[in-house]
Amino acid sequence: MDDQRLEGRDDLFTHIHKALRNGLFAVTVQAGATDWTDAAEVAALGERWRRLLALLRSHTEHEDQHILRLLDPHEPGSAEPTEEQHRDLDDLLDDLAGRFEAVLAAPEAAAGLALYRDLARFTAAYLPHLHEEETLIMPRIWAHCDDAEIGAARAAFMAATPPEITATTMELLLPALDRPTREGLVAGMARTAPPQALAAVLAIADRVLPTPAATSLRHTATTATGAAR
Repeated sequence: MDDQRLEGRDDLFTHIHKALRNGLFAVTVQAGATDWTDAAEVAALGERWRRLLALLRSHTEHEDQHILRLLDPHEPGSAEPTEEQHRDLDDLLDDLAGRFEAVLAAPEAAAGLALYRDLARFTAAYLPHLHEEETLIMPRIWAHCDDAEIGAARAAFMAATPPEITATTMELLLPALDRPTREGLVAGMARTAPPQALAAVLAIADRVLPTPAATSLRHTATTATGAAR
């Protein structure tokens, strides 16, 4: 997969999956560290969880409705095992979300510890699925689909993404990317995205990245914007 990515082909899984891993790891650690007698800490955990939950659900919809459909003309029915995994994981996620809300409504230490373990268990179940999509599904899409088809799928699910989900994605994605990839992403936005979209991403970077990394990203955006004129 890495060789194909380096050749410049669009990867529909790896970047967003880095964001999801970041979000799952962070919320699990936060749940383990939460003082369940502190209302502010409990509220902060709930806010982080609900935003991640919305992103997880949105991401599965994008895969089912757009990404996996790329295989249908070439390998009819081949996406069904992945879709079945989605249904199983959605069931686990719905159960976890219900227990999360119950603990947030009546926080106490024993229930909080059980929730922390449940979060870790869900994450453990989710990670192999991400790995399979990145290493098995995406290479098959590359083998069958040209760049225009892949780009159209990306454009379709991005157009269907609400602004609040996009914001959550960027908050988790920017710290999860290596510097060259992160700066390449922002340079591409500087050349093609509306100025307000670029400004929103840079504002998020100021919040979620160390100051030197955020400053470097702004320099990258300025340079790319100037070169595009």
